[in-house]
Amino acid sequence: MKINLADNLTFGFEQTFTIEDWWTDPGFTATSDTPKKREKMLEFSIALADELNGKYFESLDIWKHMQYEVTDKSGVTQFFVTMDPGSIEVKSPPCLIKDVEKMAAPLFIAAKKANVVAYRNWWYGVKGGTEGGCHVNMGGFTEKTNPLKNNPSLVVKYASYIHNRPWLHYPFMGLDVGPGGNAMRMDEKENFSLVKETFNNYIDLSHQQKTLTPMETYLFFEKTNLIADKSSYPSLYKFKDGLFLIEDRGQESLRSARDFYLVSLMRLKIFEYLENTDVPESLQTFENIHSDFLTSIYLWEKFEIWANEMKLPTKEYKVFFERQFPILSSGQNIPKNIFINDGRRPRVITDIQKRGDVVISKTIDTTQKRFEVYTNLLDNIDFNIEADGIQHISKKYIINGAQLHYIDLKYNPERPEISIQISKDKQVLESCIFNAKNMMWE
Repeated sequence: MKINLADNLTFGFEQTFTIEDWWTDPGFTATSDTPKKREKMLEFSIALADELNGKYFESLDIWKHMQYEVTDKSGVTQFFVTMDPGSIEVKSPPCLIKDVEKMAAPLFIAAKKANVVAYRNWWYGVKGGTEGGCHVNMGGFTEKTNPLKNNPSLVVKYASYIHNRPWLHYPFMGLDVGPGGNAMRMDEKENFSLVKETFNNYIDLSHQQKTLTPMETYLFFEKTNLIADKSSYPSLYKFKDGLFLIEDRGQESLRSARDFYLVSLMRLKIFEYLENTDVPESLQTFENIHSDFLTSIYLWEKFEIWANEMKLPTKEYKVFFERQFPILSSGQNIPKNIFINDGRRPRVITDIQKRGDVVISKTIDTTQKRFEVYTNLLDNIDFNIEADGIQHISKKYIINGAQLHYIDLKYNPERPEISIQISKDKQVLESCIFNAKNMMWE
């Protein structure tokens, strides 16, 4: 028997905040426990308790780190304000879709009072991800009313559905893209062949109308990287006795209560659709997942079509794409007809620090960049792009009234300039220089 999803599927969040001038306290984003972080956690908790007409008190999290619990006026704990290696993390209570915005609204009022923000402010004018781990957890208030426990096939269908649509993954996650990240796709991790084989075996069972219990479902996928490697989007690591949650890891820090609603609505629509499907989709293989597919052109074009079909408020989701691929417009001699968006490519990890099995910090090769270079002039425009360390220049794309190329490079810190020139019929229309190191026009 179907359970009404809107009335039973719960959404819980692990949301992160940082200080706007985070670079003034390197420890704030590098380690869990710093004096500044404790100061801001207390300010945030006081402000949250004030908004909820409740109280706050100190306790310990699972790592034995100090945290604050914030109650409402009836004395029920609503939020946990904890310390995270990259930021301050706030754990929210589970709630239904109709209550998500109301639940999240006090967070942003309190954040403003405590002078913390849900982004990192960069010197070149871009508000980026906090670097902290943001998660969306889905389940139910009780095991009896949890629609995922009652229909565990939904969990498997959801995993394959998300995998087959990169436009539901990359535009909503943080900066930690690719193998070794904190929100990896199944094909960005080892043993994807085992995952595909396991999904195919599950599909065979579905065709035979054989069903698995929730724990049988967990055990069926236990050796796949959906569970064996916790850093997944989605992760089934918590879909087991006592929790029965899907954990969507690596969600980019949300900037408003409305953002909370939009990412929840998107997931609810997917589950409602999957309720009416018989078997999970077979997992697709994307040969160029980190090249053409990981671009604003491909992702928005696919998402826009999909969101319209799902009857979502499509235009409201554009902001997530703009955050992932922000326009870079700071500096001197900004060109009139040439534009650059910060791109996304798998980050090259040179060192990892762990606390037991938990990754607490990573060292990234920041010279590895992708930029999307484009012009709104369309009549047979030729691009000439030169720089030290260019690894790839894409073919020409024509999309939404713009001609675009993306470039991958490992820039030379001693010579980080990218020279860009557009011309028509061998006549130069505009020339400019962009500095890949300081992310500004020169």
